[in-house]
Amino acid sequence: VGPESRVALGMRRSLDLVVGMHAVLRAGGAYVPIDPDHPAERTAYILDSAAPVCVLTTSTDDLELPESVRRVQIDTLDTTAYSDAPVTDADRIAPLRPDNTAYVIYTSGSTGRPKGVAVSEHAIVNQQLWMLDQYRFTADDVYLQKTATTFDVSLWGYFLPLLVGAKLVVATPDGHRDPIYVAETIARHRVTVTDFVPSMLTVFVSQATAQQCESLRAVFVIGEALPPETAAGFRALSGAGLHNLYGPTEAAVSVTSWEVTAADTTTVPIGVPEWNVEVYVLDSRLRPAAIGAPGELYLAGRQLARGYHGRPDLT
Repeated sequence: VGPESRVALGMRRSLDLVVGMHAVLRAGGAYVPIDPDHPAERTAYILDSAAPVCVLTTSTDDLELPESVRRVQIDTLDTTAYSDAPVTDADRIAPLRPDNTAYVIYTSGSTGRPKGVAVSEHAIVNQQLWMLDQYRFTADDVYLQKTATTFDVSLWGYFLPLLVGAKLVVATPDGHRDPIYVAETIARHRVTVTDFVPSMLTVFVSQATAQQCESLRAVFVIGEALPPETAAGFRALSGAGLHNLYGPTEAAVSVTSWEVTAADTTTVPIGVPEWNVEVYVLDSRLRPAAIGAPGELYLAGRQLARGYHGRPDLT
């Protein structure tokens, strides 16, 4: 494993998954998340397309894999013969560079075959440093990570807390689907930061109590349009900052942001560009659309993906 090689993560959300993800990146490779609960046909397609060196999994995940794929069960590995010193370029099969691929996440495939979006190290670093600065993360924060690893938003939970020495709380594999579990976990661990897709936030707001949300200071919403009614419901529940972010899989997590206020009563904007990101609204001839005129959204800058893995025609 090294720069421009890939390792599949075939594990449900757990401490082993966090360790496996960071191990792949430390070695210089790119991780490819696979959901053990997804159909075997999708898994086989992703493995054939990504051609990983191996699949990291555990003895409890019961992941169905083609015979040709190498399986490594990290919870039963004997690592006593290996050094625990930090990995450097001297140990890697090649030097790790900022434009090397850090992850390949596959789209849902709702408009055809799933596409593997390859995102670079420097795109992720730009996103993480912006998040740390914008939202003032410190070692006192507690981040509840409950987003599916096959969704790039999961990066926030897996990396932001560890960059500043904060606490990372890893939800149970199905915990993100249960608003009562989420509310109880926030209260039990005094969670300060977490993220939601708007549809789940809508359900959460109807189930949680203000007392359970006392510790929250920032909540990120991304993945769908945020209904103003949901935002208003959250403000009634908690005094935490509610931040609406936007970004396609083809960029490192989010590219625009907006802090929601009581003035956002008809629509909630996706906001303004983040660091080193450009956002354009263009017409059908790729010219800037007039102010107030409809157009297509185009992105440029540091956080763009390298392209679709193995698909230069689509890239």
